[in-house]
Amino acid sequence: MRSESYDIAIIGGGIIGCALARELGKRFGSVLLMEKEATVGLHTSGRNSGVVHSGFNPTPGTLKAKLCVEGSKEIRELCKERQVPCEQVGTYVVATEESQIPVLHDLKRRGDVNGVPGIEILPIEDVREQESNVNGVAALFSPTGAIVDSNALTQTLAHDAKQSGVSVALGQEVVRIGEDTHAITLHTRSRHFSTQLMINCAGLYADRLAHMMGIARQYVVAPFRGEYFVVNRADDPIIRSMVYPVPNVLVPFLGVHLTKTVAGAVLIGPNAVPAFGREAYKRFAINFRDMTEMVCHRGFWNAFVRNRALVGIAWNEFQHSCSRTHFFREASRLVSGLCLQDLTLGRRVGIRPQLIHQDGRLVEDLVIETTPRSIHILNVVSPGMTSALAFGRWLSEGIDENLKWIGHASAA
Repeated sequence: MRSESYDIAIIGGGIIGCALARELGKRFGSVLLMEKEATVGLHTSGRNSGVVHSGFNPTPGTLKAKLCVEGSKEIRELCKERQVPCEQVGTYVVATEESQIPVLHDLKRRGDVNGVPGIEILPIEDVREQESNVNGVAALFSPTGAIVDSNALTQTLAHDAKQSGVSVALGQEVVRIGEDTHAITLHTRSRHFSTQLMINCAGLYADRLAHMMGIARQYVVAPFRGEYFVVNRADDPIIRSMVYPVPNVLVPFLGVHLTKTVAGAVLIGPNAVPAFGREAYKRFAINFRDMTEMVCHRGFWNAFVRNRALVGIAWNEFQHSCSRTHFFREASRLVSGLCLQDLTLGRRVGIRPQLIHQDGRLVEDLVIETTPRSIHILNVVSPGMTSALAFGRWLSEGIDENLKWIGHASAA
């Protein structure tokens, strides 16, 4: 079987892989984007609520904060230029009791330092002038929060990459990788590809590809399923923006919230339910290979010991998976006027990859592992979609003209 040769091969056609291909296509003449599915963005990138975050959550001074704020602005500008459905509707973080107000002030401080424009804390009377159904005592408001059609955005980035000369190989799942001093060979079930530099942007499968090359064995991906309910009301929408609870510092998720979509629907969710496979979108779906890889990794078991409070939360989420009553109860903390019969289980179900270290830590920061000819993005800068354009540029800047990863002075 003849091998096709490229300077750079990117594995993974999610929004990170497409954004990176778009950047590298501007610099290098022979770039390949590989995706195992028949089109790009079919998994995590296309199965989310489409939120473009403002950037008030990340810790000031970190790469996460920098790329989130930059990426948010760039996505909104790109969508306007390319007519990708996107609306700047604003984000509210609602304190439902007085004890939560200090958290709002901390979020505002972070947002101010991070350079998020227009952020303010409002009394509930001012909030209700815009969102009449919101409960609580006060809220942080960030006007740059936006919603986007994440599928259309990913497709647009892939189109831009192809326009700059990037080759796209769909339906090509990498099953074996070989590396020597001259090149890396990527084997799929039907083709072989040779490349001088491989970049692993495989998301849910990033750890598996890294393990094929004998690196990053201290990490394993644990999948969490996110479910949504759709609010169906005959009268006005229950909200017109995005309404979040005050975040729980014990978990790396933002909690059940309400989001208006670009299609006009209102979503409640997502939850964060432990999933029994990287693509286990149905409640009781199980992938035995995925489960075996996870439970045979000591990080999985150490996570139970290290994060006992989180285990309790995860068990509660699992018990209430697909529960209309549970979603109704959580959403009713934030807004009034909902009826149980207004909620319909949505078809939109996503899987979030949660990277776990062998010592049991849930990894929230960027993790990059390398070999002489490969770069592995094991954990992207969160939130991934919001940061995608800025992260693609940042990563491209870390690759020199000789196709070597020179990195950056700081990747905190």
